Amino acid sequence: MKRVLTLLLLIAVVSIGCQQKQVITQLEVGRAKLLDAGLALEAVEHLKRAEIEEQNKVEPRALLVIAYGYAIDQQMAKAHHVEDEYRTERNRRIPELGEFEIKKILQILDERHRVQESAKQILVDRGAPAVPFILEDLVKGRYKHVHGDFVTILTQIGSKGLDQLIEAVGAVTTPSAVKIQLVRIIGDIGDPAAITGLESLRKTTTHAGLQMELNTALYLLGNKAYQDKIIAGLDDSEVTVRRAAAKAMVALTNPPTAELIKELKDSDDTVRLYAAEALQKHPDANAVDNLIGALTSDSTTHTKQVFLDTLNLYAETGLADGLAGRLITLLTQTEIAEHKDRLRIAQLLKKPALLKQIQAADPYDNLPHKLDDYFRTKERNDMVKVELNELLLVLE
Repeated sequence: MKRVLTLLLLIAVVSIGCQQKQVITQLEVGRAKLLDAGLALEAVEHLKRAEIEEQNKVEPRALLVIAYGYAIDQQMAKAHHVEDEYRTERNRRIPELGEFEIKKILQILDERHRVQESAKQILVDRGAPAVPFILEDLVKGRYKHVHGDFVTILTQIGSKGLDQLIEAVGAVTTPSAVKIQLVRIIGDIGDPAAITGLESLRKTTTHAGLQMELNTALYLLGNKAYQDKIIAGLDDSEVTVRRAAAKAMVALTNPPTAELIKELKDSDDTVRLYAAEALQKHPDANAVDNLIGALTSDSTTHTKQVFLDTLNLYAETGLADGLAGRLITLLTQTEIAEHKDRLRIAQLLKKPALLKQIQAADPYDNLPHKLDDYFRTKERNDMVKVELNELLLVLE
C-alpha cells in the first residue's frame, strides 16, 4: 500500500510539472509568431490579448504596433481586407509610444528580426520623442551592430530632431566618434536651420577631426567658403582630418582630382576608400595607375571592391583603354600572394567592358593565350581557377 501511495505521489508531481511547462502566455506566442515566423496577422490577435492579460504592457504594445506595421508593409493586411483597420491602429498607437516602448523597439532592432524595416519606420514616424533614446544608445555604445540603422532613423526623422542632435554634439559626455557621426547626419539632413548651431560648435571645438566634419556639414548647408579648408585637410597629419576631408570630396563641386589620386596611396584605409568613391563621381583617367596598384595593397576587402568598381566604371566610360591587358599582365606576370586579390582581378576581367577590351585587343598581344597558360600552369587556388575557366569559356 505504501509503495502504491508513493507511486501515485510521483505521478501527481510529474503531472503538475508537465502542466506547469505547458503554460505558454499569449505574449510568448505572439512574439514567436511575429519575430520568428513573420505571421503578423496571427501575432496581432495574440498580442491584443496579451495587452489585456499582461501586467507590464510595454512589450505587447511595442510588438503590437510593429505587427500592424509589418502586416501592412508585407501586404498581408491588404490581402485579408484589414489594411484600413491595421493602419488606423498603427497610426493611433505610434503617438502613444513612451520611453519604455521605444526602448523595447530599439532592443528588438538589436535582435535583427525580419520586422527590422517596419520597426525602424515606427521610430521614424514617432519622430523627435524617439531621438533622445537613440542618442543615449549611441553615446553609451549599446547595440553597436545596429548603429547604422540608428543613423538612418535619425536622418529620416530629420529637422524635428536637429536641436537634440546639436546638443548631443556639444555635450562633453558624447564620444568624439559619435560627435563626428552626428555632424554627418546633420549635414545629410540638409536643413539650414542647423547653421547657427554648427557655427557655434565650430568655434568651441578643439578636436581637429570634428572641426573638419563641421566644415563639411556647413559646406553641405550652403556655405561654399569652407571648400578651401576642406581641400587643405587632405594633407593634414591628423588621420581624422584626412578622413573627413576625403569623405567630403564627393560633395564638392570641383574637387582637385590630382589630390584624390594621391590619397589612393594614403596610409589610412578609410581615406583610400573615400578617395576612390570620390573618383567615381569625379572621374580622372590619371587615377588608373594608382587604382591598379591599390588592387594588391593592404586595403580591406571592401575598399578593394571600391577600387574594382571604379576601374570598371572607367572602362565602361572609355577612361581606361588597355586596362584588360594591364590586368592580365599583373595577374600572369606578378607574384600576387593573396589569392583573394587574384580572384578579384579575374572577376573584374569578366565584366562586359573588360571582355570587350580583350576581344578587341591586338592578336599579337595574345591575351586569351596568356590567361590560358596561367590557368593551366601557375594558378593553384580552386576559386580563382573557376573564375578563370569561366572567363576562358566566354573568350573561346
